[in-house]
Amino acid sequence: MSTAASGLAELHQIHIQLKQVQDKLAAGPKRMAAHRQLVEKRAAEADQFRGRLTELRMAADAKSLQLKSNEKQIDDLKAKLNAAASNREFDIIKSQIDADTMANSVLEDEILEILEQADAVRAKIAEVETQQTAATAELERVAAEVTAAEAGLREEAAVFEESLGVAERSLPGEVAVVYRRLVNAHGAGALAAVENKACTGCFALLAPNESVALNVGKYLFCRSCGRLLYRAETE
Repeated sequence: MSTAASGLAELHQIHIQLKQVQDKLAAGPKRMAAHRQLVEKRAAEADQFRGRLTELRMAADAKSLQLKSNEKQIDDLKAKLNAAASNREFDIIKSQIDADTMANSVLEDEILEILEQADAVRAKIAEVETQQTAATAELERVAAEVTAAEAGLREEAAVFEESLGVAERSLPGEVAVVYRRLVNAHGAGALAAVENKACTGCFALLAPNESVALNVGKYLFCRSCGRLLYRAETE
């Protein structure tokens, strides 16, 4: 392998190692964001259930007030029933008492149903709050893990960036300009090894004169994908 090719292989390897470290650094906040999103989701669910519980309580209270009002009305009608001046008046009052009694029976059933729904909602609130607590604990664990690893990863990245700067200084000026443009666009994908006379980036075959140029240590960019090429160790 030529000196130039060896330098490019090393340069590419540093790019790959730096990207791996950068990916780990980027993955930490993403992991935290995913866990934070789950905590927020559970909190929103709990709030939604609490809102539903409030609605049920208000509905039960309204029906309970109506029930009490109806019971008072029935008591008043019973008093009037005893003082009815005629059979017709007695029958009218008795019919109203029966109707109000039936309405109260329906109200009692509705109140019971609402209370049962409220119990179910309370159970869901407890369940979601438990899930929220667990999600919060996991977020705190992940945050601590990410924070603990971050300093070491940044130091590792700094080492690779320094090595990258040293390796890049060996590139000739005109090559360095194109290389820098490729790195800005593609990062570690700016370079590619040549294996079996093909670019491993896009798998385009090299022309015979391109293989010769690469063999004698000339800098070569892939005519298909534009990557800066170097011969693989196995070539």
